[in-house]
Amino acid sequence: MVEFCKKCGGMMLPSKDKDKKILVCNSCAQTKPLEEDFIDSYIFNKKIYHPTGEEFKNLEKMKAWKNSKEK
Repeated sequence: MVEFCKKCGGMMLPSKDKDKKILVCNSCAQTKPLEEDFIDSYIFNKKIYHPTGEEFKNLEKMKAWKNSKEK
């Protein structure tokens, strides 16, 4: 199910505010409580962020890392 913001028309995405599940507009950050009937139709997950610079900058380093993990 997809819902759109009444203020700007942006797509509303599921989120959590403390222990309460809500919908948040992707464009203007307008919030709306998520109706109990529809909670099970949304998937809530947690993104894991890493600091910039920890990713591999070149292919050779990535290949070396992959080979060390396979052994």
